[in-house]
Formats: sequence, structure tokens, C-alpha cells
Amino acid sequence: MLTTDLSTWRKAWRTVFALGGLGLLPGLAAAQEAAPTEPEPPKIALVLSGGGALGLAHVGAIQELERLGIRPDMVIGTSMGAVIGGLYASGLTGAELESVVGSVNWAGVFSPAPDRDKLTFRQKQQQADFPGTASLGVSAAGILLPTGAVSDQTLMKELRRFTPARTRLDDFDDLAIPFRAVATDIGTGDAVVLSSGELPMAMRASISLPGVFPAVRMDGKLLVDGGLAANIPISVAREMGADIVIAVWTPNDLLPDTEIGSVVDVLSQTVSLLILANERAEIATLSEKDFLIQVDTGDIGPTAFARSAELIETGRAALSAQAPGLAELAAARPPIAYAGTEVAPPPVISFVRIENSSRLDQSLLEGKVVDLAGKPADAAMIDEALDRIYALGPFESVDYVYAEQDGQTGLVIRAEDRVPDAGRVRLGLIVENDFNTESDAAVSVDFRSASLDAFGSEIQARATIGDFNEIAAEYFRVLDPSQNWFAALRGEIQNRPVNLFSDSGFKTAGFDVTFGLAALDGGYQFGNVGEVRLGAEFGTGRAKLNEGAAPFSEIDVDIGRIVASGAYDTLDDPFFPRDGVRANARWVKGFTALGDNADFQTIGASVLTATSHGPDTLIGALAAGQRIDGTAPIDALYRVGGLFSLSGYRKEELAGENFFTAQAIYRRQLGRDTQQIFGVPLFVGGSLELGDVWQGDTSLNAGDLRFGGSVYVASDTAFGPIYLAFGRSEGGRQSAYLLIGRTF
Repeated sequence: MLTTDLSTWRKAWRTVFALGGLGLLPGLAAAQEAAPTEPEPPKIALVLSGGGALGLAHVGAIQELERLGIRPDMVIGTSMGAVIGGLYASGLTGAELESVVGSVNWAGVFSPAPDRDKLTFRQKQQQADFPGTASLGVSAAGILLPTGAVSDQTLMKELRRFTPARTRLDDFDDLAIPFRAVATDIGTGDAVVLSSGELPMAMRASISLPGVFPAVRMDGKLLVDGGLAANIPISVAREMGADIVIAVWTPNDLLPDTEIGSVVDVLSQTVSLLILANERAEIATLSEKDFLIQVDTGDIGPTAFARSAELIETGRAALSAQAPGLAELAAARPPIAYAGTEVAPPPVISFVRIENSSRLDQSLLEGKVVDLAGKPADAAMIDEALDRIYALGPFESVDYVYAEQDGQTGLVIRAEDRVPDAGRVRLGLIVENDFNTESDAAVSVDFRSASLDAFGSEIQARATIGDFNEIAAEYFRVLDPSQNWFAALRGEIQNRPVNLFSDSGFKTAGFDVTFGLAALDGGYQFGNVGEVRLGAEFGTGRAKLNEGAAPFSEIDVDIGRIVASGAYDTLDDPFFPRDGVRANARWVKGFTALGDNADFQTIGASVLTATSHGPDTLIGALAAGQRIDGTAPIDALYRVGGLFSLSGYRKEELAGENFFTAQAIYRRQLGRDTQQIFGVPLFVGGSLELGDVWQGDTSLNAGDLRFGGSVYVASDTAFGPIYLAFGRSEGGRQSAYLLIGRTF
């Protein structure tokens, strides 16, 4: 056995280093000069799971990591985890992320209809005339079912709004933090790791929840939500060289079998089980040095985007619970300074190119984007232009990418109409019940064709069946590429009840009115705010007494008239406006020489304005009509009565050659700050009203005005507005109302 004491070893080492210093041991001297370096800290991966709104908890987890001084070396995310992770990897801090998710219009993301101020004036009229929003595509091949229940138009706009303006990235490693998004190839079920390209599109592909958003085609693959293949993509982090994984998991609780009572519940549970299976497989790969942060979101569901503040706090609390272990990890790494986002100046848009797959004239689309070229890229301006194109109607999506050409940066707008010949069919439900003498109901179908030519001409048809019956069609011909001048040919056949009432409000007679009408109009639209038109109407029909007693059992209805009208509309919503003005004027001249019942002339006008503060809205309205000469036939009389029009009276109970009404309507939106996605807004309010009708040439006598008012609860739904109301007018007249959809 070889033994020695400590002093002997020390002498030996002195000799070795002395020889090295004299150059006698050159290799050893070199080793001495190259002092040992500190070992590299382990590479940390932040892995963020999917989970719908629950994924907003990732923001709180990131904020807590920042507080501990941990900045990951890579970020990998699935679905909502890819959205939060992509924004974080692009340079946003935790505080900026919280600001972003709080400013997103989540309700708009899941209800992406263009803002009303982007619609053409005709579209505004159609929206007010037929409030139903649920629709299906139709073509010669039959009904076209969408690939997703919700268009991704607003989703893409929001994703682009919060990512820096830039062209395609060759590698997501070039972001502030290397990043990967995970999607699922719907053709094979395999996970697809997105590591390059457009960052917003990568996030969009990862969040393509089947049945909600359309699938995304990228590099020859049709991609859907990554949660179906890898909801916690820990394996991707390992492939990127991660030594330590911090996985933030927002599990979606399974339904107990006692709560599974419908096919929707079964399908939802099936998807949850599939996701849970791949989650368990990924979690099983974690080692003792890794961290699994399981977020308890309590009763908050995956659609509760409006509860972002609570979700962020749950993420912060979940990560804070493992702060001691994470603090040790942070101590072994250099300190991190979070200075906020450094955003490079946006590129100047040197050119704009539109890839248009619709029938619409290219110049019509180009006219919507003329303000973009030659200016720095501005997300708000680009979104405004895209919304104007999208609102034209035929497009399934309107998106853009940046492109480089001859050293210049340009904008390529993709206006995609996947089925150019497809029209749209909308369904409507109409119910009017005053809980007294009148109850009417009908179902309605509205068809709007695809663009028939380059200027956007179209055919619109409608059929209504029930207590009110109607078949109507219109050919609307746009005459110039600016969509200003137009001509319209329309025809309709109607069958509807018309009632007469006593002074006390009892129905004394009921007529069944059937008539047909044909009209030819021409006019000019002032952008999307107004129009003037002039036309001729011709029709014939008959009103037959079917109940009660009246001086006549039959009345001929013959129409031969010249009609001029003007309209102005800047309301932000046709039924529950918060801001804007709507005004209408109409002049009618009947000629017996054209077949009318009488020679007469009337003129009427109305104006409505809305203003809001927070959840409160005040609407003021005035309307008046006057017979100028002749005797107005029965079908040309003005009618007053019903909800918001002397609310205690029956609908159209009062009729005369002249009328005047005024209303002040108050409305408050309940739960405006906590509205759930796919929920409906709820309103309460009341009204004060006055008005009257009268015959002949006499002027309005203020002493004859009738007063009324109402209180109501209302909601805006896919079938249009719903009102449950109670109205009362002077003289003890009162009515309760249930109104659904377009009124008769």
C-alpha cells in the first residue's frame, strides 16, 4: 500500500507548477493559463398548455417568473398557450401581456361581423330589415356547411395587432426568446411543430379549435388545435435541448357522469378525454428537476374570457406555490432585467397588392386601401382597410402578409372567396304578442345571392309564413365601381291582418288584406351613410272583412304612385344603438291616372339619435307625417300604437292622415364587464312617449297629445331583438308585450 502525508503532496505540486513556470512542462503551463470556466447554466423551457380562456392564467405565471428573476431559454405553447407564449417570446413582458389580454375584444373574436360603420348603406338597410344573424351558404351543389362556426377574421386581426410588424421569419429562434407553436395535422393526427413563418399565423393555426374556427392550411397540411396531439408539449422542449422544464398546465375538469345528459355533453367529454390522454403521456416524462405548475381555475370555464383578471391571478398563485424551488433555480442563473418591449420601427409600405378570388372588380377593392401605400405600417389603418373589404360581403376571410420585393416592403392582401357562386340564407323568427287581443307569429327565410357582377349587384328574396305571409324579391343593380349609383326592381305579394279598434281599445273589426306590388327605383348612395332614391310603385289588392263589423265588407287597394325618399344612418347598431343618428324622409304622390285609388300627396320624416355613457344609453326620437293634398287612401294612412309608440295602445291602433310622435328611451346594459363569450347581452330600461294622429287639414293641437310609457327587459340574439315589456298610456290603457325578431 502506498501512503504519504499531506506535506509530501504539497511539495510534489510545488515542483510541478515550478517546472511549468520554467517552460519545462509546456502543456501544463497552457492548462494553467486557461483557468477553469463556470459550467453553463441549465437550459430552461417554459411550456404552456392549451385550455381556451383558462390559458389566460399563463400571464400570471409569467409575471411570477419575472418576479423570481427567471427568463426561460425557450417557450413552447399549444393553443392559447401558443398565443400567450408567442406574444411573450416576441418581447412582451408580463405586465404588457396583462394589458393585451384585457384589451382584446373577445366577444368580437367569437362574433366577427364587421362593425356597422364598415357596411355599405344597403347592407345597413338589410341588417335593420332582417335582424337574424345565423346563416348558411348555398350554391348549385346545395347547402355549404362552414369548416368552423366562427370566422377567424377578427381573431387574425387581434393576433396581428399585438405582434410587431415584420415579414416572414426564417426561424422563430430569432425572436426575443426562441419559440415553438404546436398544431395538429387533422389528416394524420400527428403533432406539427411550427418553427418559422409568420408568427400570428403560427399562433392562429395552434388555436384552431375544431368546430369553432376554420382549419388552417400550411405547407400542404390542414392544421387544427394542437391540444388534440400535444396539449402540454414537453417533448418538444426536450427536442430543443431543454434541461429543465417549467410546465404550466390549465386542466379542463371532466364532467361527472351525472351531468352528461346530451349529445353535446358526450362530444365535449370525448374531446376532453382525448386531450387528457396526451397530457398524461407528456407529464409522465417529467423528472424530479422539472416543475409542473397545475393551475386551479375553480369554477371558471374555458369560455370565460371576460374573467381574465381572475385567471391571471390563479396562474400567479399556482406558480407562487412552487416559488422556493424556483428561487433556487433562479439563484444559479444571472439576474435578468425586464426593460419592456423594444419594438423596431414599422416598415414603410411601398406597395399594396390584392389577391382577389371573388367576382368583385379589382378597382372596387383597391379603392378601400389607397391610404396605405407610402406610409409606415400601422395595424389600425390596415385593419380598417381590411374591414372595409370584408364588409363587401362575399369574402370568407380577408388577411394580409408582408412581402419583400426589390428591397422594398409591401403588403399582400388576400381576399378569399372560396365559393364565388355561393349565396347566403338566413332564418328568422317573428313573434308579437300583446297578451290581450293580438298574437302573431311567423318564420322567415331570407336569401341573398353572391355578387352577380364586378360591381356587387345582387338578388335578394324573402319568404315569410305564419300570421303574416310574404313573398318578395329584388334585383339590386349597382351601376358604377364606387357603388354609388344604383337601380332596383322589386316585387312582393303580401297577406296580412289589419284591425280596427274602438276608442276604448277593443277590436271592432278585422280585415284580411292581400295585395301585390311592383316597383322600379333608382338612386345614389352617399358612401355608407345615406342615400336618395326616386321610383314608381304599382299594385293591386283587396281587404276583406273576416271578423267584427265595419262600414265596408270589402275595400279595393290600388296603387299607382311616385315615391321619393332620403335616408341617413350612422347608428352603431340598428336595434340597440349606443351612438349615432338615423333619419328618414319620404314623399308620396298618388295618381288615379296611374291606377291609384286617389289623387293625394303626403310627406313624412323621422329622426332618432343615441348617446351613451358607460352601460347607460339615452335615445331620443321624433317622427311626423302630413297629408299635403287630396284624400289619403286607407293603405296610405299613418299608424301609431304599440311598444315605444304610445305603448299602452294596441299595435297600429290609431290611424290618420297626419301624425306626430316623440320618445325618450333609456337603456342600461347589465353585466357589461362580465359578459361571457357566446352569451347574449341583457338590457333593462324604460320610455316616455307622446303623440297623436288626426284627419284633414287641421294642425296639431298640443292639448290633444296622448302620453304613454313603458318598462322593459330586452336581449340581442341570433334571431334579433327580444323584448318583454309593459306599457301604459293615459286613460288607463295598458298592454304587456313579447316581441321577438323583425316586427311586422
